[in-house]
Amino acid sequence: MKNIWYRIVRFYVYLGLHSYFKKIKAVNLEKIPDDEAFLFVANHRNGLIDPILIAITKPNIFHFLTRASAFKNPVANFLLQSINMLPIYRIRDGKDSIQHNQEIFEACYQAFNQKESVLIFPEGNHGLPRRVRPLSKGFIRIAFGYLDTNPEKQLKIIPVGLNYNNMFQQGSSVTIYYGKTILANDYYKPDNEKVAIDNLKNTVYNELQKLTTHIDNIEQHDQIENNLLLKGVTFLDPFISNDLIKNTPHWKEPVIFSKKPKSVVQNILHSLFIINTFIPIIIWKKIKHSIKDIVLTTTFKFGVSASLIPLFYILQACIISYFTAIKWAILYLLISILLLIYYRNTIYTDNLTTKPS
Repeated sequence: MKNIWYRIVRFYVYLGLHSYFKKIKAVNLEKIPDDEAFLFVANHRNGLIDPILIAITKPNIFHFLTRASAFKNPVANFLLQSINMLPIYRIRDGKDSIQHNQEIFEACYQAFNQKESVLIFPEGNHGLPRRVRPLSKGFIRIAFGYLDTNPEKQLKIIPVGLNYNNMFQQGSSVTIYYGKTILANDYYKPDNEKVAIDNLKNTVYNELQKLTTHIDNIEQHDQIENNLLLKGVTFLDPFISNDLIKNTPHWKEPVIFSKKPKSVVQNILHSLFIINTFIPIIIWKKIKHSIKDIVLTTTFKFGVSASLIPLFYILQACIISYFTAIKWAILYLLISILLLIYYRNTIYTDNLTTKPS
């Protein structure tokens, strides 16, 4: 029953994400079998959007490891666990809570034995800059812990790079790059644990840097990002952007980009969408000001869009059907969907990592 619920939620989120993003593309996905267990390790920039993007591109059941603080609310705890999310505890959650991680690790081992995959974000938290931050050892403890208890088995690790052209903007695009398989058994050395941990962590870190745009120079981050855009980079192909970063010795001063003006028709259609969706938009405006972590903006915006917009359209269709006929309600729904798609495809995005508007 739990897997059925997961698949229902996954399908709904799949539709929602494809309505929110203009383009979602998974690269090298065909090289990953569906009947094997993997430990996926990904870079983390965009809150809850990151794991659900990976979940909709991979059909076998995922178990997601996320920070324990997200489970404090009883309602959130129920919903997160119902879609296979597992809490991972950090020192900041209290030293006594760390011991609960062993239970989570055991759940991961059980998932592997059932040929189900686990996803973890080894950076430990999300971050705004286009770079891979230092990795924690949690994913290595899971990998080596599994091999400790299952010495006859193999565990494969797959790095995943998430690439947004603008992570805050509805109507932007994203690519998910699945990297080459890393066999944890090749690094597993119980008699020399420190070297084994360092070697595996460095290998995964280097692979993640290849699979997403990595601007190592944090002091010039915005300047480099801006100049990459001047060169026509969309940030959706990390190999192109990383090659330019590597081979460009000097960076120009940032340039301010102006938004392209909309045509009369675009303005009319844009206005029709706003009018037709005014209540969800008003609710979002009120919620937005209460978000303390700027990186979670897209998570909340997507949540509002995916939950309220369909309900609002259906409610209005019911009202139209009540006062007229069902054929007009169906026509209204079709027009609303077309307006939503048009809005998604024509909304301006400058590809920059800027604060949400």
